[in-house]
Amino acid sequence: LGEELRVRVLESGRQLKMGVISPEPKHPLATEILPGRLGAPAADSLQKVQGDLKQLLNQAMESQTGKSMPNFIINILSGLNTNFESIDLTEVITKLMPRLKAYLENSGVFFEKYLENSILKFLGSSESVTPKQLADLPEVKHILDRDRKANLMALKFLMEDKEALQKFFSPRALTTLNNSISSLLSDISHQQGRAVAQLDSAEPFQVFSFTLPLKEGAQTARLKVYFQKKQKSGASKGFRISLLLSLDRLGDLRTDFFLLDKDLTINFFVKEDSTKVKIQENFLELQELLHVFFNHILLKVSVTEKKITDFDREDFRVSGDRRVDLRI
Repeated sequence: LGEELRVRVLESGRQLKMGVISPEPKHPLATEILPGRLGAPAADSLQKVQGDLKQLLNQAMESQTGKSMPNFIINILSGLNTNFESIDLTEVITKLMPRLKAYLENSGVFFEKYLENSILKFLGSSESVTPKQLADLPEVKHILDRDRKANLMALKFLMEDKEALQKFFSPRALTTLNNSISSLLSDISHQQGRAVAQLDSAEPFQVFSFTLPLKEGAQTARLKVYFQKKQKSGASKGFRISLLLSLDRLGDLRTDFFLLDKDLTINFFVKEDSTKVKIQENFLELQELLHVFFNHILLKVSVTEKKITDFDREDFRVSGDRRVDLRI
């Protein structure tokens, strides 16, 4: 008696049908236990893994001449190498946005969904099809060539037969390569699992986070992308991203972008009043640059350390369950 239960409302009306929700797992999501700051170990770890893998890929591609590296291995290494090309955040927006778009689309998080969409599209126009025909589809080949998860899984398969790679990588390099593959695939699986958990939440967005590959020596950059769930037809669709940077002159800077149709809202979050003033001084110039691409632009800046420290935690709790306190 008096025990509090977490329940989910299954049916409502004249009768209320509810189901008891199992207790939350004892082990929280990785993103929930991270220290809420830019230098969090997870972000630093992924950045190091990306850097180590990029270095190995470059060395392998440069030294493969004369070693008769099979084309299928070259294609895998080339696909990953392209995926981890450094992003220059100082580029003009017309160049930066396509780079970010390609990085997100090929991140591996959407691999199965893209494959499913391509195959279903083909099946809708064909009465019978063989697995080989599906594998030979140009859209499928494009995904397999460029997607990070596809190339990581292919490389992992090759790692199981080390003789295939021993001619091109030293034992130490193979160990680093294996660890990098495991870390990156684990991150992708974690993101996909979290996305499934978010489907039952009341939040209108599904959230994915990424550690961007920057030039060597650059500060860490974290990106969150909010994908809007399916809504009723006719409802407005918004697009939201959040970027966390650590800059030499401005310190930690969080920028949230929200785009609705062609109206853009940008919220800057900083830790110091002096940083707020510096950003406000550039509002006019920034508006002039952006007005070419958007109808209406709203710029805001706030001094709040909490929005910065909570970057890796605020969106990743599955909190959409409706709770009812039943006391009998």
